[in-house]
Amino acid sequence: MTNPSGLEPSVEGSTKKEAVHSTAQTAFLEFGSTSIKFYLVGTSGETAGQVEHEQKIPWDLGYDVFQHSRISPSTVARCVQSLRGLQREFPTISFETITAVGTSALREAQNAAVFQRVLWDELRLKIHTIEGGIEAFLLETGFRDSVESYPTALFDLGGGSLELVEYLSPYSTKKTSLPVGAVRLHCSLRHTRDLLSYIREGRAIVEATLREHLAGDTPGYKELIGTGGTVRAIVEILGTDTFDGADLRDILQQEVHGPVWHQLPPHRRKALLPGIISIETLFNTLGLERIVYKTASVKRGLMALMTLIPSGPRAAQAV
Repeated sequence: MTNPSGLEPSVEGSTKKEAVHSTAQTAFLEFGSTSIKFYLVGTSGETAGQVEHEQKIPWDLGYDVFQHSRISPSTVARCVQSLRGLQREFPTISFETITAVGTSALREAQNAAVFQRVLWDELRLKIHTIEGGIEAFLLETGFRDSVESYPTALFDLGGGSLELVEYLSPYSTKKTSLPVGAVRLHCSLRHTRDLLSYIREGRAIVEATLREHLAGDTPGYKELIGTGGTVRAIVEILGTDTFDGADLRDILQQEVHGPVWHQLPPHRRKALLPGIISIETLFNTLGLERIVYKTASVKRGLMALMTLIPSGPRAAQAV
């Protein structure tokens, strides 16, 4: 039977709707540059605090904002339609009680306030736009329990930003949010004449940004833990969770010759090349020897944030 909402299950951690436990539940939404992520969380019994179900809705927010600085009417309309589908699928979840956060693209959209007002008027959904430092905090919180040795560093490359977290000791971390992202880079390169120019100019943009924001304080790590869609796509292509500079150059050469990575969903395929350029440049700028892919659960960080952000009618007064 066709899903009437048109929602796409998330690549990681998704469960079929039929498997969702019939316990008390709450939910939260993450509005990223390339997708809206919906998480259904148990609030009692054995599933209390656990993500019971998640879905991902691909959208073009990042392409709208990083090209035109505004959210297009078609993106707004598709978002409202998709969220109405979620309401039909999960009628026991009141959107007034959902914690919803927006990241880099919503921070930079000139008409973000209008978009927020539409979602409140149409769905009674309040979005809280979080700063880059909070994004890095969510990453730090979600991965902290997986750190086995110190110092360790973790990065997450998204559509609009790159979060770098350094776990210096069990009691000390350093968090940096950089304006480097796969969709942001692609939009900056839309004027290029050919693929080789695209790659050359892309490397220059990312390197300049990294050196500007990490000037005089470049981490001295030989290995970084990487997470996020582009890193996951790279390890799926390679068939290994660890890769080095030669692996990145090999994939980049294959991209130049135009292979089609059938295992990747379309919205990931579109952002793959600028994502590879960003990670390759990060690799070279920091003098890394390897990157190890691990799943960093930002969902746990988001659930911690739920206790700090108000929801419901009182929160909407801030729109």
